Amino acid sequence: MPVAANRTRTIAVVAGAMLVAVLATSRAGSTTAPAAPPERHGSVTLEPGYVPPNDPESSSVRIGRRVKAPYVKMPFTGGARSLEELGRKVCHALDYETADSLFTLTVGQDEFRYILWPEFPMSRPATGITWQDGWLFLYGRLHQGSAIAIREHGGHAYQFVRFDRYDSTVTYKNFKLHNGLILVAKDEGGKTEEFRWLRSVAERKGHFKIYSMSD
Repeated sequence: MPVAANRTRTIAVVAGAMLVAVLATSRAGSTTAPAAPPERHGSVTLEPGYVPPNDPESSSVRIGRRVKAPYVKMPFTGGARSLEELGRKVCHALDYETADSLFTLTVGQDEFRYILWPEFPMSRPATGITWQDGWLFLYGRLHQGSAIAIREHGGHAYQFVRFDRYDSTVTYKNFKLHNGLILVAKDEGGKTEEFRWLRSVAERKGHFKIYSMSD
């Protein structure tokens, strides 16, 4: 069943529940007890007769990427030319306590929409999820993550040491994701700090930008 049909069924379920509530209210003064509403399961996928939508790309969930995603020419703008340069820029932003400077090192809306999103399994049509849905979630995390990082670690003259990796690097058709990064830096007193809030970095043709932060 197409996604639109599933949404129509969901709307019908909700409308039915609302109608039952209206009828029950109108009969509140009657001596005859209203009939019990039909059992609802709370999810259209559990309703009798439900047929899952056609999903020819269902294997992308197992693979972790959409193999038919197109090649794109659009470049990353800004960011850094290496992980090391990105680390130094992050430390600079922390030193000057500028959340905006830190946020400018993150993936932008158009970069997410045209480069990253089309390759993620959740972008396939069968899910019904739009790039706007994905961006709204990601933007919130990046914006909030930048503010929290400055609030908790800003005002120190950190010296970038290195990035440690404790997870993986995933290669897509148009970019790479370096996941589970630990930014290692030293403060003014020489104390080593490990920052785990910078969780993932996207790489695109020699340009590196923050993709995910803890919020």
